Amino acid sequence: FAIADGARPSNEGRGYVLRRILRRAIRYGQQILGAEKGFFSKLVPVMSETYGKAYPEIVEKSQLVQEVLEEEEKAFSSMLDRGVRYLNDLELKLKQREESTIPGTEAFYLYDTLGFPLDLTQLMAAEKGLAVDVEGFSTEMQRQKQMSRDALARQKMAALGGGAPIELQAEQTAWLKNHDVKVTDDSTKYEWDAEVDTRV
Repeated sequence: FAIADGARPSNEGRGYVLRRILRRAIRYGQQILGAEKGFFSKLVPVMSETYGKAYPEIVEKSQLVQEVLEEEEKAFSSMLDRGVRYLNDLELKLKQREESTIPGTEAFYLYDTLGFPLDLTQLMAAEKGLAVDVEGFSTEMQRQKQMSRDALARQKMAALGGGAPIELQAEQTAWLKNHDVKVTDDSTKYEWDAEVDTRV
């Protein structure tokens, strides 16, 4: 329904919610129900037949829905196999150390590298009698975001000719004030129709 309505699996907003739902369903079908890879997209004709009268957009866009589901399932199925193997190995290591919590760094690896949303890792861990260090995962997520912001800032600086960003400390701003250097009036940046007299 969501795909027919224009949503696409992605890493943001409703697309991410859709991706999480699809990945949980794919994993459940393959691992719990024993369905073959590629089963999920084959459900579209049944959905069209069952709900087509009440929701004609399902029938109209069934080919698109099937293609999107095939692509998402294909992408996730290979990651699912790797992730299951990784979780099984991790379970053995934790049991050898008599631990029952998956570290945040490991949960983040599953998320960042293998495409496992945190809730899927938590679900699979619970099935094995394990917990997940959610706080550690959040710390890793924040660290990754900061690294991305830093990398973006470096790219911007390189595009502007490199060098370090200009940061004025208290001494520099005091010097400017003492030498009657006027503060920049940037209040017009909030007024879309303002005319600004500028001299450099």
